[in-house]
Amino acid sequence: MNWKWTTVPSSKTKKLLEKLSKITDSAPKVKEQEKFNSYTNRYYPDTNKITCKSYVNAKTKTDIEGDEYIMIDRVYGSLYENHLLQKNGTIYQGKLYPRRRLLTKVDPITGEKANFFSPCSSTSDGRWFNNEGFPIDAPDKLEGEANA
Repeated sequence: MNWKWTTVPSSKTKKLLEKLSKITDSAPKVKEQEKFNSYTNRYYPDTNKITCKSYVNAKTKTDIEGDEYIMIDRVYGSLYENHLLQKNGTIYQGKLYPRRRLLTKVDPITGEKANFFSPCSSTSDGRWFNNEGFPIDAPDKLEGEANA
């Protein structure tokens, strides 16, 4: 015996189901990520030489005083975690990885070379930042790759 239950919902049930389907319509919409206009993400080419090649042909803007600048990505640190404020004003949602890069310092008097590690950060999409939070090109040598 195969029994199939076929019931027709009552008018009360239909009204209740209609109201339930409207619950999701009133749910809050996905909020667009807040944008920040940070003055510290401005880079004025006359002040320092930025070492990241991806900003060489960046679009320049002009401030109120008539000086030209470009917007750059920058890492900011806190006691608990670092975050990356991107050049478009949004906060990077991915993970920042702490790294150490191998640098060589030359003594100006004796000419001796000394290697040391400098902290830096990287993102999962391949961007690198020095210990000041400024963008840099990917380092040649990282910790554990000293003989490479």
